[in-house]
Amino acid sequence: MNLTDLSKKLAARGFIPVICADGKAAADKILELIPVDDTVGAGGSVTLNQLNIPELLTQRGTTLYSHSTVSEELKNRVYQLAASAKWYLASANAITENGEIVNTDGSANRVSSLIFGVPNIIYAVGKNKIVKDFDAAVDRIRNYTCHLNAVRLGKSTPCAITGKCGNCTGKECMCNVTTIVHHPTRYQDKVYVLLIDEELGY
Repeated sequence: MNLTDLSKKLAARGFIPVICADGKAAADKILELIPVDDTVGAGGSVTLNQLNIPELLTQRGTTLYSHSTVSEELKNRVYQLAASAKWYLASANAITENGEIVNTDGSANRVSSLIFGVPNIIYAVGKNKIVKDFDAAVDRIRNYTCHLNAVRLGKSTPCAITGKCGNCTGKECMCNVTTIVHHPTRYQDKVYVLLIDEELGY
């Protein structure tokens, strides 16, 4: 599916889609949308790191709450601060051709912030994450995304070892909560979806 058609599907659902020619354009758009003095929460995201967003925000003086930058002892506090920020940044594990945004989490800090509490959301999503439907989204997450993230994070889950989902239930499981965002909620002011014409993240 091309980005223009997906953009129309997202707009019909109440999202604010923005087509970005590349990662640089997406990063520029994020900095344009977020006022310097606003607070920002962020989920762990390879895409955001590839766009250099954490560094760009902190360099200009914006307060960023990201658990990726703090010790294990401080993570829960940062999760709470991120969930009460003015903006929340994340990617998506998958977006269906019908405009539904699918994410799977282990600790649920990211998905919970994306669906409640934070008034303004920005998803930054590479074109490689567009899938046909929900079943394809789950397959992508379990048999591709989680494997790469588990390896990156040094986990010992079955997917890290075999490359395929083992339906694990241990403490390191990365598939504890899956959300499907059909529309923004009435508690959210603006939910932007940056569709990036480049392959980014997992």
